[in-house]
Amino acid sequence: MKSPLIVSSTLIAAVVWLLGLIADPAPLDGVSILLVGSGLVSMAAVATVGIVLSGGRWARRFALMTLASCLAVAAIRPIDAWWVAGLAATALASASLYLPSVTDRVRKLPSAAGPPPRAVMVPLMLISTPFVIGITNSDGEAWAAALVSISALIAAFLYSRAVTGSVVTVRLAWPALALALSPFIGLPGSLASAVAGVAVAVVAWHPSVSLAVHPSVEAGTGYSIPPELTPTEILDAAQLDDRGKRK
Repeated sequence: MKSPLIVSSTLIAAVVWLLGLIADPAPLDGVSILLVGSGLVSMAAVATVGIVLSGGRWARRFALMTLASCLAVAAIRPIDAWWVAGLAATALASASLYLPSVTDRVRKLPSAAGPPPRAVMVPLMLISTPFVIGITNSDGEAWAAALVSISALIAAFLYSRAVTGSVVTVRLAWPALALALSPFIGLPGSLASAVAGVAVAVVAWHPSVSLAVHPSVEAGTGYSIPPELTPTEILDAAQLDDRGKRK
């Protein structure tokens, strides 16, 4: 039975941790609370939608990465009722990813028509950035951490929608912004911002990242078919002989 509750368990776990942060955000404060909470939910939502709609292997792996991020929150939060609830939800979600309800949805082999791995990695890295910045930010400028994080989500959206200029955004614009603002984010958040910028740029400069948005063969392009392979009725309708010449 493919229970929706089981499939969405990762998202449920992230929401529980978000509620826990709202109830008692210690030791996080300021913008870090928003970045960590919303970052977890965003990551979990993308993983869940990926499992349900595309059945991509990347989605299950990203769900596992999201649950590992939940454990990172557990490591820094004080133990209370929300901590216990969040840890239980994370454990159940981790186990559910190995149940047939989830594994039956996930492809066993890569999709032949799907995007290349690096083209998938770029938006996932960007979506993960707010959480990473939030959990590592310490005594830095809130506006800098927020700007790097929000711009990462915008860049991920633009690239995933194949918007014109999105390749330049993920290759140059966002990495440059992450590097430029890293000194304003408190350590170790500044290091996380710089590493994220460099990592996204390195992955995004692979040719497959550009081809995923601008394929070498555009949809609707015509292909030449040898006359000898063309059905006779089509040649007759086009008034061509068996050599492809006009009758």
